Amino acid sequence: MKILPADKTCINSGFLCTNCQARLDAGEITEFEIDLAKELLQLEEEKEQFAYLRNISFYKAIDFEDVVILVVGKKDKLKITPNLIKWIKETYEIDELILIERTNKPRPVVEALIAPYKLVSLNEIFLATGDIQFRAVLWEEDREKFLFTKEELEELIHELTGAITRVEFQ
Repeated sequence: MKILPADKTCINSGFLCTNCQARLDAGEITEFEIDLAKELLQLEEEKEQFAYLRNISFYKAIDFEDVVILVVGKKDKLKITPNLIKWIKETYEIDELILIERTNKPRPVVEALIAPYKLVSLNEIFLATGDIQFRAVLWEEDREKFLFTKEELEELIHELTGAITRVEFQ
């Protein structure tokens, strides 16, 4: 794998260097991410069908109850096969796996989190302080079908992009 949440040596050995341990303690990385990265590295080396993992970047994994969000590199989402998705779901007993390409733009993140439902609009709001926030408008009739609540969506969008986004329904 090209990029991992922690150092490759730390992941393989299971012993974290001071930098990785500090990031773990600060909550920047999680035990789940380290475990998943280790498993993916083993798959990459041992199984020929997963050799393509050498060209994939894995930035973050958010374990959200029965849903896991994997943040991968640009265009890596297209390289990941259904076999790998199935393997991750079975290994970690996950109901839903969402792949999101790393970005600081809220639109692709919102669209991935609410798929297969549609985003009505995404507006930039310029505050008097000079800050920029976003307003994501979703269809009211889809509200009950989403995997996440309004508050969870806002929190996840902020965690994945760093952008403050208010979710509204119409």
